[in-house]
Amino acid sequence: MRKILISTIILVLFLSPLSGSSFAGALETTQLGQWLDDKMDSIKDYAKFAENVQQNIKQLETMRTNLKKLSPRDWIDFENQVRELKRLVSYQDALTYAAANYETLFIQKYKNYDEFVRMYKSSTGISDFTQEYKLLNKATRNTVESALKQLNLSMNDIEDDKQLMDRLKGMSKSAIGQKQAISVASQISLHAIEQLKKLEKVLMSNQQLHAAWIAKQNTREEMEDAAYSTRVPARDIDLTIDYGKVY
Repeated sequence: MRKILISTIILVLFLSPLSGSSFAGALETTQLGQWLDDKMDSIKDYAKFAENVQQNIKQLETMRTNLKKLSPRDWIDFENQVRELKRLVSYQDALTYAAANYETLFIQKYKNYDEFVRMYKSSTGISDFTQEYKLLNKATRNTVESALKQLNLSMNDIEDDKQLMDRLKGMSKSAIGQKQAISVASQISLHAIEQLKKLEKVLMSNQQLHAAWIAKQNTREEMEDAAYSTRVPARDIDLTIDYGKVY
């Protein structure tokens, strides 16, 4: 069974945490919008990874159907796919959390940006991106939690690799146990792909609004600079041309 190989560099990029004051500092020191640009690139790569995981699980499911029960060697391949699924779930969990934090910081840094977002709700379908990321995160956790209940496991349990693998080893002893475990893994992988597509769409809309907002601010600064250049002293009267508000 073909195994999925992921470079250490890519895993570090995808799964490294972004939270707390260090993340807030990054917003101050890096180019605006760069974080979303990077995530747009990474999520496309991770979507391909998710599809590979799903395909491998389907192949194992077909093998189990034909053979009635996977061999110990094939079951080890299945356990490896479950580990990859854990990475998928962790990635989505971390990304939605970080994206929500990023959007909150963006709103705090730029007054009236939240009004700008609501103004474009008709085109994006979203009036609050922070809340949208939280809803995506909740949907993923609820779906995974529901699927794991079939194995008498929870989200907390899958974070413990030993406990999860011990549970899978126990299920590998019977054809029914194998069928149930593979079915749950298949459900989670399918949901992971669907959620990644939704997350990509939200990130793209968010990225476009950030770009539009930044362009708007640049235009405003240019007009303010132009207005300032027309200010000349004349009997202590300010002759600044009033160009009006940009927004």
